[in-house]
Amino acid sequence: MADLAQPEGPEQIFAFTEERNIAIDLLVNNAGFGAYGEFSKVRVEKLIEMTQVNVSAVVHVTHLYLSGMIARGSGDILIVASTAAFQPVPYISTYAATKVFDLHFAEGLAEEVRQYGVRVCALCPGSTETEFFQVAGQRNHTRRAPETAEKVAHVGLAALAAGKTSVISGFKNWLGAETVRMVPRRAVARITAGIFRPKEKPA
Repeated sequence: MADLAQPEGPEQIFAFTEERNIAIDLLVNNAGFGAYGEFSKVRVEKLIEMTQVNVSAVVHVTHLYLSGMIARGSGDILIVASTAAFQPVPYISTYAATKVFDLHFAEGLAEEVRQYGVRVCALCPGSTETEFFQVAGQRNHTRRAPETAEKVAHVGLAALAAGKTSVISGFKNWLGAETVRMVPRRAVARITAGIFRPKEKPA
């Protein structure tokens, strides 16, 4: 098993499939994690690891497998971003920024490689039933029930098959993402800061 928090992780995965002559027709960049809390109080090593997994590894793995897809004239790449990509989110600022990258990377790359028969789509889920919150040390800040991982995966794969370059899973998540476009960014940051601000522990 390769560790994508290490720079050599993507090459190890690629070598594994190459040695076994496994052609990758569908690449899902799903690895990622968050870190919750005041930026200055989160270990910088964790923030750097997060950037490595959520950004650098996505670029590296995609680059390694894309050439084969182009040569074959077909292939699909699904990059998991987040609804956090649509606004600044204090207290998970680094995580949200990595997901902005994933979204824009996927949408831009999709237009580049369309001519070669390769499809790329960014999947933007909201709260999902995974271990994300436990790993991030974060409570679920939405009152909406989380979607199942199966439902989110189905939405992403269906959008990819339909040739979409991005998709938001869940109507309410889509509505929220669209709403913030009409609100000044500073106001959005202040609102989300109020939602995500850590609760003080009782003395």
